[in-house]
Amino acid sequence: MPTKRNSRRRFIRNAGLATAGAFIAPYILPSGRLFAQSGTRLVNHVVFVLFAGGIRQQESVEQGYLADQNIPYTGNLMENMLNGAPPPSSSLLYNRWQPILNQPLVAQGTLFREMRYTSGPTGHYNGHTAAITGNYTNNGVDLNINPDFPTLFEYYRKHNSPEKSAINAWWLSEGLGPYPALNFSRHGMYGPQYGANYFRPASTFGYVGLNHLADGVDFQPDDVEKIRVIKNYLDANFNLTASDLPGIINNTADRDQIEAFIKQTLQQSQLNNIPFPMPPGTGSGEINGDLYNIAYAWQVLNQLTPELVVINTFNSDTCHSNFTGYCQNLHKADYGVGWLWNKIQSHPILANDTIMICMPDHGRNAEPNNIYDNNGLRAYDHTSDENSRRVFSLIVGPPNKVKQNQVLGSISNPVGETIDIVPTIAHILGFNEAIPSGLLPGSPLLEAFV
Repeated sequence: MPTKRNSRRRFIRNAGLATAGAFIAPYILPSGRLFAQSGTRLVNHVVFVLFAGGIRQQESVEQGYLADQNIPYTGNLMENMLNGAPPPSSSLLYNRWQPILNQPLVAQGTLFREMRYTSGPTGHYNGHTAAITGNYTNNGVDLNINPDFPTLFEYYRKHNSPEKSAINAWWLSEGLGPYPALNFSRHGMYGPQYGANYFRPASTFGYVGLNHLADGVDFQPDDVEKIRVIKNYLDANFNLTASDLPGIINNTADRDQIEAFIKQTLQQSQLNNIPFPMPPGTGSGEINGDLYNIAYAWQVLNQLTPELVVINTFNSDTCHSNFTGYCQNLHKADYGVGWLWNKIQSHPILANDTIMICMPDHGRNAEPNNIYDNNGLRAYDHTSDENSRRVFSLIVGPPNKVKQNQVLGSISNPVGETIDIVPTIAHILGFNEAIPSGLLPGSPLLEAFV
C-alpha cells in the first residue's frame, strides 16, 4: 500500500509542477490569506550539516570499512555519530581519534539508516540543491546560477511571523564553485531579499583572507563612516534594486554586528585563538577544510546565535582517487560534528534549544573505479548507480522534542528522501504550513519527533 508521503509526492509530480515557471503566481489559501501564519516551533535553532563529497553507506552506517576491498576488517569510522566498535587497531589505515562524545549522537536522536536520493544526477551541485531547496534538479550544465526553486533560507525568512533578517540565516561551505549561489533562488516570489548570509571560512579567515582583510581591521570609525557616506551617495544616485545587483541585504544594526564579528574573528585568527575540532595535542597539520569550516561555523553560532545554519564538509570527495584519505576525512568530519554538538550543549542560548541534522549530499557507487591509492585500495566515483542514491540522515535534539536512540529504514524499506529535509526544518521552526502548496514535494520526517 502506498504511504501518505509517497502519495503526496506522486500527486505533486503528476500535477506537472516540475518547473519554476509554474510557481510565479501567488497562492491564496482557503482562509483568504496569501500565506498562512507560522506554527508552533519545536526549538529555536537548527544546524544542518551536509556530509558532502558523497558518502557510501558501506563505510558509514553499514560499518564495512575494508570489506569491499576484499580485506576482512570491518568497524565504525564514525564513532561520534554511530554505535559500534572501531576497526581493529592492527588494521587502521587512518589516524584514529578517540570519540569526543560520551555517547554517540544516535543515542541522542533518530537515525534514518536508509533514505533515498531519488532523482537527478548524483553530482554535488545536484545533491546540495535537493537538500537546500527540497526539489531535485537535472541541471548539469550551468552550475553557477541560483536555483529555480526557493531555498530553505528564503522559506525561513519569508514565512516566519515576523519575518527574520539575514543575520538569522547562514550558509557556510567548505568550497566555493557553485555553492555561494545556493543562498537564494531565482524564483519570482522569493529571491535575494530573503537569502542567507554566505561565506567560505577558508577564504575569509584563511591565509588569503587575512592578507587582504587584516589592514581593514585597523580602520578608524571615522574612516568607516566616510566610506559608508560615499556608498550611500552612490546608491542614491543609481536606480538599482536587489534584482539588478543580486546580493543579501542586511539592515544597519545587523550589518554593524556582522562587521564587529568579522573584525573580532580576524583578530582571533591572527592570534591563533580559534579553537579547532581536534583532540588535544594534535598538530595543526591535521586540520583539513572540513574541520576549518566547522570551527568557523561555531564562531558564527557562538557569537551571533542564528536560528538557521547550514554547513557542508567536502573532503571525503577524495574517494575518487584515495580511499585511505576518504576514510580519514570521514572520520575527521564525524569528530567535527561531535565537537560541534558538544559546543552547542555548552552554550547558554543554544543548549537544549537546538536540533542538528546530518545527511550526505548523495552516496557513491557500489563498484570501484580503476584507481588505486598508495595502500593499494580501490577508489569510488558517484555516477548515479543505485548505490549512489542510498543515503542516511541523523536528527538529534532535546529528548522532549526528538525521539532518542531510534533507528528507521532498511535497504528494502527506505524511509524518507533527501528532499524531505527542507520541510522537516520548516516543521521544526514552525513555518511548514505557511509555505505555498506545490513548492515542496517532500514531507517532514515526523517519525523523528516526540
